[in-house]
Amino acid sequence: MSLIVKWLESMHVDLMITNKCSRQRNTRSSCTFCSEACHYDALSINQQSIEIETDRCNSCGDCVIACPLSAIEGSAVTREFAQSSLIYRSVYTPTEKELLIYIKRGVNSIQIDQAPLNQQWQAVVNKTNTILIHLGQQPFEVVQKIYDEKLSRRAFFTSFQKEGKQLAKSITPASWKMEAGEWQLASYYPEYQFYTVEMDKQKCSLCEVCFSFCNQDVFTLLNTALKIDHDKCVNCKDCTDICQENAIQIKSIIKEKCETVEDFHTKVCLDCGNAFHTFLHEVKKCHICINRDPEWLSPY
Repeated sequence: MSLIVKWLESMHVDLMITNKCSRQRNTRSSCTFCSEACHYDALSINQQSIEIETDRCNSCGDCVIACPLSAIEGSAVTREFAQSSLIYRSVYTPTEKELLIYIKRGVNSIQIDQAPLNQQWQAVVNKTNTILIHLGQQPFEVVQKIYDEKLSRRAFFTSFQKEGKQLAKSITPASWKMEAGEWQLASYYPEYQFYTVEMDKQKCSLCEVCFSFCNQDVFTLLNTALKIDHDKCVNCKDCTDICQENAIQIKSIIKEKCETVEDFHTKVCLDCGNAFHTFLHEVKKCHICINRDPEWLSPY
């Protein structure tokens, strides 16, 4: 790796949590992916926000990668690349999600220098390779580092000058930086789904609250049916957190993408007279009237 890129990666890169974060949009959010990924206790979760304690943060980037909504802007500065290889460093362990994205960006091997992969790395690589084979992709290889010959003084400065000119244009798969929005698996494997959204029609009142909180457009209300695009789900849990009926479950299942279409009935509420949707034929009242305290004075 070049001296310029190493220098840039060694700098502290400030992280920023954007308004995509579930905690900022949903008071019922239970998302803790970023804090679970942080090994330095640099993330403080409040009821409606997440704060980054900069004195503890070392800009490793684990939280950036872990966020299902790519709501954290920053770079994974602990990751080093050499051409099409991710360089093995025992100070961190990548995730299956991370490696699945790297393979699509042209990184196809793990480069080691004498010491073999530790147990944690090996377990992640093995699991990732199993998934890659299932997805019809070539698995990762573990390769030995190849040492470059020492450069002459003239060659060193020539290389330094060339890399300085090319740095701004560096958008190769092994680039030192990835944008926040590029940490979502769905965009790299459009023919597959990684999660399945299951809806219990006996519990669901079709109140449509989960539709508004899902910023991945998983749910689409058609004229007479609800369509669920499972391939768009990133497991952010916004829908499960906001659902008061506990009618939604998200299961981690990797398979070819599909959609579910659930038919519903359109009725007129016996109490308020407003039209509403329901999966159940026997329901006669909208979810608002059903949940209204009978001791309250009726507005109708």
